[in-house]
Amino acid sequence: MNIAIFADLHGRIRLCFKLCARWEKETGEQIDLILQAGDLGAYPNIDNLDRATIKHMRDDPSELGFSSNFTQHKLDLADELAKTTCPLLFVRGNHEDHDWLDKLEAKSEDTIFPVDVYRRVFCMKTGIPYTYSKNGNTVTILGIGRIAPLPGDPDINKPKYIQSYERERIYSPRDLHCDILLTHDTALDFLTPNYGMEEIRLILDSYTPTYHFHGHTEEALTERLDDNQQTRTVKMTDLHWDKSTHLWTVERGAMGILRWHSPTQNDFSIVDADWFFEYNAKSWESIS
Repeated sequence: MNIAIFADLHGRIRLCFKLCARWEKETGEQIDLILQAGDLGAYPNIDNLDRATIKHMRDDPSELGFSSNFTQHKLDLADELAKTTCPLLFVRGNHEDHDWLDKLEAKSEDTIFPVDVYRRVFCMKTGIPYTYSKNGNTVTILGIGRIAPLPGDPDINKPKYIQSYERERIYSPRDLHCDILLTHDTALDFLTPNYGMEEIRLILDSYTPTYHFHGHTEEALTERLDDNQQTRTVKMTDLHWDKSTHLWTVERGAMGILRWHSPTQNDFSIVDADWFFEYNAKSWESIS
């Protein structure tokens, strides 16, 4: 089973699928699943953009990629998406339309629910494991979306913060297993004292998943052994542009491939081929 890993997309969902299609073309292999660690940029209505997204979209319209490409059916994009068959599973970040996602989640009885018109992009419900099987291989993923309340913020109920019903799911006693922990935030105190999410720390310590993929921190690619001494924690580079190059190419570390057979048979590597850096802010839409 091949699983593509991405962190913050900030609207560049189409680019994500294009990179997966190109990887398949170059390698002759198939990607079975895409995991995305929050800040998908799920804003179907641009009137509901947050201030940070408004600021960035003025310089880069690809920040609006969800509303422009995934809310109304387009034949050319449908053909482009058909080059792959893999679904994309994401957890919520702090830059999403949470009111809209809340309504979709409330209507769904499933662990994951579709958010796009093509039914290729699915949001994971926080605290509920999702098991995916393909060709005899099985992997269980636990998602924890949003972020922890920031120290000193008196309003701990902001939509971008983890909600009480999501906490209840995580703390509910049950026989839980997960191979991959997918989050937007980091574990509490993992990088900075008093920052990060206590619930992520709980899952890492209690269930020791094989991998933990997260986003949010704006770091470049970083791989660490978690404090539990068993989980490999990976922060992927955001899928955005390296402005140190005159072409504004995608940054190294923005795409990874997890070859998964079992908790004892797996391998994770970064996509670092020359073709990957052909994609830049000006040309990526025209590359087939």
